[in-house]
Order: sequence, then structure tokens, then C-alpha cells
Amino acid sequence: MKNIFLGILLLVSGTTCFAQSDSGFVHKGILAGVGTVGVGEMPAHNISNVYVTGNIEYYTEKCISVRGDGYFFVNSLTPNSPLKQNSSVYFGAFYHFPTHSGFDPLIGIQPGLAFARTSDSVNGKADPGALSPITSFVIGFNFFGEKWFHIQANIRYAIGQESTEESQYSLNEISFNFGLGSNIDVLPKRYRTVSVPAF
Repeated sequence: MKNIFLGILLLVSGTTCFAQSDSGFVHKGILAGVGTVGVGEMPAHNISNVYVTGNIEYYTEKCISVRGDGYFFVNSLTPNSPLKQNSSVYFGAFYHFPTHSGFDPLIGIQPGLAFARTSDSVNGKADPGALSPITSFVIGFNFFGEKWFHIQANIRYAIGQESTEESQYSLNEISFNFGLGSNIDVLPKRYRTVSVPAF
């Protein structure tokens, strides 16, 4: 599934991104950072969680970026939730659908690691927590309204499981986050144009 998804991104980028010049609001060479607040819902447990999140993103092309995200668990909104910790980090690639405005819709895939801990115990031994691999799929958008600032919103579906002797806990979660970010151009404008060879 992940390989198919990544293949589609590469195919679309090859036929769309490199046939355009990088100009306007969204272009090659943008380095952006965002701080957000997120809420998540774990359907398997019927609990809701709150996170402080942030990410750093670099546009390697007009339509392609790489991004690292951090989700820092604040608390569960559900009374008596067994989940005591669920912080995670992600890194992956994004495809940005071409537009002629500051609106920048995106889709991407980010594998990562989650540190989760629950109140479960076995024979009096509490769950110590564990690092677990996790995969996530993201849809969302950036909106570049100013030269130095933008807003961002994401919907993320994360898939994973904490596996310890004391706990087998599904980490599957759908989350939403929204926040304000800043951005700079790290490439001079003359390096943003993609020349397409003639055949």
C-alpha cells in the first residue's frame, strides 16, 4: 500500500511539477515551519486526545516537499482514559497540487515512531511504555497569505500498535491540527525555474 501510494506521487510529480516554472506563492526553495494544536480520536478505544504539534517543511520542487512532524501528547479528553502517553515523530514526502494562488492543497505519507504508555499492568507490573513504528497518511493545505507567514491545516490517519508484555494497545488515530507558520525562501529566484529539455 505504501509503495503504491509513493509510486503515484512520483508519477504525478514527474508529469506535472517538472513541466512548470517555480513562480508565484508556492515554489521550489521554500523552507517553512508551523506550530499547531491538534486533537485526535482513537476509534478502537473511543477516546480523544490533545496534542501540541509542529513541523518543518522544505519544497524540493514546486509540487514536492519533505517534512518532519512532532506530536507531543498533552492529555486525553476522555475521563478514565488508559492512555497516559502517546507522543510521536514523523518524516515523509508530500505532493502539492498545482494552483495559481496562495492556496496549497497537499497529500502525503509519513512513517515514524510513537512512544506510548498506558495504565495497563500484568501481575502488578505497570506498562513501562515502548517505542513503536507507526505509519500515517495526511491530507491538508497551506495558505500563503503573506510573504513570511502562512496557515496550515492537516487531517492525519495514523496506524500503529504499542506492543509490550503489559499492553497490546492500538495506536490507530485520526487527528486534525491547525496553526500558524512562518516561511522563508532559501533559494534565489534564478534557481527556482525548471527547464524542460526539448526532444
